[in-house]
Amino acid sequence: MKRLIVMIVLLAGAWSGYWFYASGQKRAAIEDWFTEKQEEGWQASYEDLSIAGFPNRVDATLDNPSVENQDGSIAWNAPFLQLLSLVYNPSHVIVIWPQTQTFVTPYGTVALRKEDLRASVVFDGDDASSLNRFSLVGEDMEARTERGSWEAAELRLAAERLPGAVSDYRVALATADMTVDLPLIGAGSLPNRIEKLDVDTRISFEHAWDAKSLLFDRPKPTSLEIVAADIEWGPATLTATGLLELDETGTPEGEIDFSLKNWEEMIGDIANSGAMSHQQAESMRMMIGMMASSSGDPRAFDATLTFSGGMMRLAQLPIGPAPRFSPH
Repeated sequence: MKRLIVMIVLLAGAWSGYWFYASGQKRAAIEDWFTEKQEEGWQASYEDLSIAGFPNRVDATLDNPSVENQDGSIAWNAPFLQLLSLVYNPSHVIVIWPQTQTFVTPYGTVALRKEDLRASVVFDGDDASSLNRFSLVGEDMEARTERGSWEAAELRLAAERLPGAVSDYRVALATADMTVDLPLIGAGSLPNRIEKLDVDTRISFEHAWDAKSLLFDRPKPTSLEIVAADIEWGPATLTATGLLELDETGTPEGEIDFSLKNWEEMIGDIANSGAMSHQQAESMRMMIGMMASSSGDPRAFDATLTFSGGMMRLAQLPIGPAPRFSPH
C-alpha cells in the first residue's frame, strides 16, 4: 500500500513538473514573438499574460493585446485573446477571440463584432513549424468600416495542406445569410442580401505556413486555382473557375472563366453607386449584351477574364490594371 501511495505521489509530481514545463514553453513562445516584433520596429504589447488549465490543459490568455506595424498601415487590438491546448497535444491549438476587436488595414479601419469566433489550428510537430490544417467558424458576425458594413449569420474559412505537398493548400470560404451595406451594393435593383457565397481554391505559397504566418508574417502566394466559385445575389448568379500564376509582386498571369446570369442588374447597381457614369454603364451594357446574345441567352454572359502583362482583358477588351495578390 505504501509503495502504491509513493508511486502515485511520484507520478503526480512528474505530471505537475511536465505541466509547468509545458506552460513555461508556451509563455516563452508568446513573449518571444512580441519581443521579436518590437525589435523589428513594431508596436506590440499586452497588459497581462496568464497561463491556466492545470492539470490537463495549457490555456494562455492575453489581456488587451495590441499590434501595429512600422508605418501604422496594419494594426490589431482586442480586449483579450485566448490560445487553448491540451498539455499532451501542443500542436493542436484552439484560438478564441472576444466579441469585439479592431483591425487597421491600408484600406481603412474595421470594427468587428460577433457572437462567437474561434479557430482550430493543427500543426505538424510541437514546434508549430508547419501548418497542417486550419478551420475558422464565426456566428452572427458584423464588420463596420468607413465605407459601409457587412453582416453574416455564419462564416466558415478552412485550409488544409494537400496530400504530399509542403506549401500547397486547399482553401475554402462559405457564408450564410450575408447582408452587405456598401455603396456598390443595394444601390439599384439588386438586394443587400447575398444568399450564397462559396469559394473553393487551391493556393500554393512560397513556403509553408507556420504559427507566425497566422498572425502577420504571411508567405506570398505563387499560384491560385479557383476550383469553383458560386455566388447567388438576388436574381444574379456567378460561377467561376480558373488558374493564375503570381510573380514576386503578386501580379497574376492566367485566365478565369466565368458565367454570369442576369448581369444587367449588376451593371445598374454599379452605375447607381457612382463607381461609373451612366454613359459608361450603357456602353458596357451594349458590349456585354452583344457578347451574351451570341450564346443564345441574352441574360447569360459567359466569358474569360485574362490577366497578362499587369493588365486585365475581358475577351478582347482591355479593362484596366490587374490587382495584386499580396499578403501584406
